Amino acid sequence: MRKGVLILTALILLTGCWDERQFKNISLVLSMGFDTGEEQAIRQTVSIPTVTRSSEGPGQEFINVLSTEAHTPREARDKIDMMISDNFDPSKVRVVVFGEELAKEGIFPVLDDMYRDPKSNLNAYMAVVEKGTAEEITRLRATGETRISEYLGGMLETAASSTHTTGENLQLLCAELIEPGIDFSVPLIELDKQNGAINFSGMGLFHEKTYTGEKISAEKSTLYMLLQGKKGKIARLTEKVSGENDEITSYATVEVNKMKRKMKLTVDDGVTADIHVNLELKVVEYPSDHLYVKGKIKMLEEQLTDVFTKESEKILTTLQEANSDVFGIGRRVKAYHPDYWNEVEWSEEYPEIAIVPHFDIKIIEHGIMN
Repeated sequence: MRKGVLILTALILLTGCWDERQFKNISLVLSMGFDTGEEQAIRQTVSIPTVTRSSEGPGQEFINVLSTEAHTPREARDKIDMMISDNFDPSKVRVVVFGEELAKEGIFPVLDDMYRDPKSNLNAYMAVVEKGTAEEITRLRATGETRISEYLGGMLETAASSTHTTGENLQLLCAELIEPGIDFSVPLIELDKQNGAINFSGMGLFHEKTYTGEKISAEKSTLYMLLQGKKGKIARLTEKVSGENDEITSYATVEVNKMKRKMKLTVDDGVTADIHVNLELKVVEYPSDHLYVKGKIKMLEEQLTDVFTKESEKILTTLQEANSDVFGIGRRVKAYHPDYWNEVEWSEEYPEIAIVPHFDIKIIEHGIMN
């Protein structure tokens, strides 16, 4: 009897799925692109998959790509909503792409709608199109890929896994967008029209809410990530360690097995940030060979230390020229030295501070070949 009363009470209290949304009534947007339109408008492009039912066998998927211009993303969304048979739904958006021109004007006003809408997918990746538009990327029909969202999302995940990008999504970027004392970078992509493909071209540097136009190249992006203390599943670097000619024997390829990174901040008359990176490396390519010779590994460690230090200095110079505090040095100054923070204008101070890289490299593996 008691069990029956409990079941009856539970049935009365359970009101069902009040916020239920059935797939048959919505159009899922999987990728979104934003560009500057005419007369200061925003041009929004979205890709929406549609599956046609079949009485025999599996249905067939079609990708519908729509573009419109409006004063705000929400207005553009409402216009697209009137072009489709079901309701516009951003809950499964995987990638948000910005055209370079719009990114330089600022991305937060565009993302504001997504941050306010509880149905938005904040796990989506973000990228900026270099030398092109987001519409071109969204409309690309990649070879072997049905959806551009799958192609581009998979490419960005792979780049994060191989330590080329941070792998941050819209949710993680939000704090860096609105908090003073820290900036961020996002993947840059470029359309390869000849091959019908998308290339990862580096990391675009942001200051506050705008893209500065400066970047860290794809070739140096792994070292850039290591300076931030971020390592994916694989971190592999190829550097020229000897010789004046660009011969194959002048290069070495190493893979990071373990790393430790710490930053020491000194605030006196000015700010000095010492970045210490300890790397345990595995040699995966070294055409010069002879690593069995006494002192050869020590020499290679010294060569790599010298190369990494010089390349890091170039990266840090680029960051300061772009006024992009991706290390969050300003955040630390604000937290631990508030008096100094209140005395200076950080946007003016940051390009002038000293940021010094230090590397401690140890080769622990060099393969079965000596």
